[in-house]
Amino acid sequence: MNYNVVSKDIYDKDSKKYYKYLDYIRVFACFLVMFYHFGVLKGGYLAVCTFFVLSGYLSFVSAYNKDKFSFKDYYKNKILHLYLPLLIVVLISVGLINLISTGSYLSLKPEVKSVLFGYNNFWQLNANMDYFARHVTSPFMHLWYIAILFQFDLVFPFIYKFIRKVERNHSKNLITLIVFLLASLSAVYFYIKSKDSNLMLVYYNTFTRIFSLLFGLWLGMIHSYYGSLAIKFFKPLPIRKCILYIYFLILLIMSICVSSTNKNFAIFMIVSTFISMRLIGYATVQPSIKFNDFDKKIKLFASFSYEIYLVQYPIIYLFDNININIILKIILMFILNLVVAYIINYGLSFKKNKDRRFIRFLVFITLIGFSIFGFVKYIQTEDHSKEMKELENQLTVNEKMMQEKQEEYARKMQEENKAWEEELASLEINEEELKELVTNLSLVGVGDSVMLGAVDNLYKAFPNGYFDAKISRTPWVANGILEDLKSKNMLGDAIVFGLGANGDCSESCKDDILKTIGDRKLFWVNVTNDQNVHVNSRFKAYAEKHDNVYVIDWETISKDHSDYFYADGIHLTVPGRKAYVEAIYDNIYNVYLNDLKQKKEEAVKAHEEELKNKITFYGNDLLLNAFDLLHTYFKNANFSIDKNYDYQSLKETIEEAKENNTLDYRLVFAFDSIAHLTKSDYESLVSLCDDNEVYIVLVNDSYSVEGAEVIDFKEMIDTNISYLMIDGKHLSSEGNTALSDLLKSKLSNE
Repeated sequence: MNYNVVSKDIYDKDSKKYYKYLDYIRVFACFLVMFYHFGVLKGGYLAVCTFFVLSGYLSFVSAYNKDKFSFKDYYKNKILHLYLPLLIVVLISVGLINLISTGSYLSLKPEVKSVLFGYNNFWQLNANMDYFARHVTSPFMHLWYIAILFQFDLVFPFIYKFIRKVERNHSKNLITLIVFLLASLSAVYFYIKSKDSNLMLVYYNTFTRIFSLLFGLWLGMIHSYYGSLAIKFFKPLPIRKCILYIYFLILLIMSICVSSTNKNFAIFMIVSTFISMRLIGYATVQPSIKFNDFDKKIKLFASFSYEIYLVQYPIIYLFDNININIILKIILMFILNLVVAYIINYGLSFKKNKDRRFIRFLVFITLIGFSIFGFVKYIQTEDHSKEMKELENQLTVNEKMMQEKQEEYARKMQEENKAWEEELASLEINEEELKELVTNLSLVGVGDSVMLGAVDNLYKAFPNGYFDAKISRTPWVANGILEDLKSKNMLGDAIVFGLGANGDCSESCKDDILKTIGDRKLFWVNVTNDQNVHVNSRFKAYAEKHDNVYVIDWETISKDHSDYFYADGIHLTVPGRKAYVEAIYDNIYNVYLNDLKQKKEEAVKAHEEELKNKITFYGNDLLLNAFDLLHTYFKNANFSIDKNYDYQSLKETIEEAKENNTLDYRLVFAFDSIAHLTKSDYESLVSLCDDNEVYIVLVNDSYSVEGAEVIDFKEMIDTNISYLMIDGKHLSSEGNTALSDLLKSKLSNE
């Protein structure tokens, strides 16, 4: 990380003094952040505050300890020791991405530009990137921190000159008090904004994060003007070391326990800032004289810790699609991170070990060569800005039309709401009338730019609907929109969300949404860019816990349909908008159809022949992955899908269904290896269902089960490797289609 000193040691005006515990802090915080990026420590992001404090502190101390502060020397130092390694890492990363990446990286050019010109934090805000989502959208997601640091470094010489001027013309006490008040007000501002703003707007924004840098700057002034306060209260060295390690332990515990979803995360960030100040306070009480082997290793790691930070996300990005054991992956990334960081630092450190300058020169030339290759690839990268601008213009037109429809809807709802509720309560609905009912639903849609692009099609499919979509919207704002509609008695019959492409919101946020909509149904369209935001699994898990929440699997429906999307793979073309709206309509229709079927089943339980035409599918992820196809083929079937099904839970479910007289005559068991069902387990289940017609889908083994018809899908998998995904467990799109077709042929009289 950036420590704002040329030698990466601290010296006073009279003699060189090295404080080894500052290196302890550097390495400790560096590894906390690294393991947060690796997904090991959920609170490792707190250590970024430590680096901000260190940067502010060392900026002032190092400047104050110089006989004469030079703007030229200051900026030269930053360019050589901070900007040059950044430039090398970014350009080499660009080159590697172009060599090995299988997908397009549409934002490469504007993002790299934002990194190199020091405004990446604001660029990420504008791009709605979510640092806490633990996704790997970009190899440069962590460089928002470097951007804030560069912005601080750019203005620090002027801040320093102003401080020294006030110090000379007035007093040290006055300027120290002013900086402390500014830091305190900045911390208060950060806390207030964390309560009423988007989380990433607070986390990325320079003006909300400046408090840690200011407190570090203030601490540097205290130590430079008055000396360390720690020694005045705790003179014995063992006590000071004990307190130092306690602070280390507190920061570690917070990094293990405090996730970004914690409602008090802002308080913990402020606390981590103060802990970092105390760590520095005790680390700089007394210069170090004796060094053991461990101290030397720590000093070595500290010397290239900035490079360790720079290469973290590029390495994570390159490992993202490598399907190996997660522990092994973390170990390999850790080792590679240290090796690459050391090589870069070694190649850029010509003043060290002059007897090895030739080797360093060769390393430097190699780095420059790879950087030039990356620069050429950067120049050659296609820029989709024009295409995206055309899309933006189209969205603007749609937004204007949507506003007109909203006003029309508001007038209509005020007039018809009471009459519609009375009519709906007395309406006798049959399946033939269901399509008309769905078409005329007072559907409320809240979405982002994906839904905004399809808003015209949505109004055609749901003429009585009300749709509120906006560019770059996240789920965090959805509840406020719904509460406003509810206060105006305009919430309608059902809700559809087209949110997630810009990140997720917390489970408590979703709970608030459900509280607002009451017993209305919520249909949530999942996203096509889930490899970037990783929200679909959370949507699915949340829907499984709530009866009135349904996931519309747009990701699967649109798979292999490149004609549905613009170049970014997210926003919709004309065919895509049509398919998108059809997916919403069909899913809503099927949910209402299932409700209707349940009511009808209560009236026809006595009809045994009809019951014999009913099918229940029991399964886990194997069925879930193919569900969009299966529920199309078997509209009247029952699906009992639980990813946590095992023999005991499945047996209890069937026993309960038998006891309640709800067990369908035809049963299909379709489980992958995760359920750990054996031949004897299936035989026991078949014995339990001796009055039923049972089908068993096998995907991992081949054997017969007495009393059941075995559907051997394993044989088809063995001859068609494309049926499996890279993990060797889940079915690919081709596999899901093949399984669905096979079940359709076996159960053709359904």
